[in-house]
Amino acid sequence: MTETASDGLAADEILGLSDSLGEVADRLAAVLARETALVRAMRIAEIGGLHADKAGLTALYQTTLKSLVAAHGGQPFTPAVKERLAAAGERLSTAVKDNELALRVGKVATERLITTIVAAVKEEQKSTSAYAPQRLPATRRGFMTAAALDRRL
Repeated sequence: MTETASDGLAADEILGLSDSLGEVADRLAAVLARETALVRAMRIAEIGGLHADKAGLTALYQTTLKSLVAAHGGQPFTPAVKERLAAAGERLSTAVKDNELALRVGKVATERLITTIVAAVKEEQKSTSAYAPQRLPATRRGFMTAAALDRRL
């Protein structure tokens, strides 16, 4: 009937685990692609909602991979399993690279913007305090008088 792996799991169960791993990898790649698109569109406020999905899928990916490796008992995978894992890994790798690049570019742009703002504020502070007379608030006198000096002598 079905070929059995060294630990008693049937080959179709290992195929099922590899399919599960591929599905998780595809879901994680989709979340990363969504995050990448939001970063490129400068819609940063919307990214926060993806962090929980990304963390959950990453944990699920690690758990599923460990289960697959443990279930297979360290034996070489069949060509069908290797092909499925390689395809899923390639899709996930591409999504991770694109996401990392977008996040790095976004980080650099943000750092440059902050640096420019800080420099402008420092320059403004420097120009208002350097060699210019202090701007003191006008003092109010309690009363005003009018006086004229007669210089016709």
